[in-house]
Amino acid sequence: MKEDEIEKLVEKYKKGDSTLNEENILFNNAKNLESSFERWSTFVKNNKTKAPKDFNNTLWESFQNKKTRKRRGFIRIFSAAASVIVLISIFISNREQKGQSYFEKEVLLNQALDMFDSFEQKEVRHNVFYENKMIIVYTTTE
Repeated sequence: MKEDEIEKLVEKYKKGDSTLNEENILFNNAKNLESSFERWSTFVKNNKTKAPKDFNNTLWESFQNKKTRKRRGFIRIFSAAASVIVLISIFISNREQKGQSYFEKEVLLNQALDMFDSFEQKEVRHNVFYENKMIIVYTTTE
């Protein structure tokens, strides 16, 4: 290979713009270059390691595990938030239902009493059987 092309490849390599094929060509023809680059190329050749066969699958599985953990975390957070919102809405709706005014209660009582118009109450005569400061016991005669 020409020295000019090798010099260009060295410059590309130093900038980090070279491809894998260009680096292989450069390291295979490094014997004719300066001694520092020649030592670097022998170091790279001697310490070159290959990735395991199932390396891509292992990486892919680890990425998928991280994605599923994130999704599970989001699902847990959103379900907890939804539960809190449901509890708050139930509390607020129960609070509003309990708050009838006296006027509304009186209207409901009058409606209930109007249903029993045909029922006549007899006057029942009560006699005081026992009387104390705290208790009064009545009796009726029927």
